Amino acid sequence: MTVKTTRWAILVIGTLLGVYGWATYNPVAFVGLALMVLAAALHLTRHRGPR
Repeated sequence: MTVKTTRWAILVIGTLLGVYGWATYNPVAFVGLALMVLAAALHLTRHRGPR
């Protein structure tokens, strides 16, 4: 599993947990938000080939 695939998986899981937590007034929404922030950090710090 590459970092790119992992990033997308974390983003999807975070979004699903966020929506579920928001819809059911469940604190799991904060976990979803944290996973989305982690996916954004992975996206912003990605390596773009040789420097």
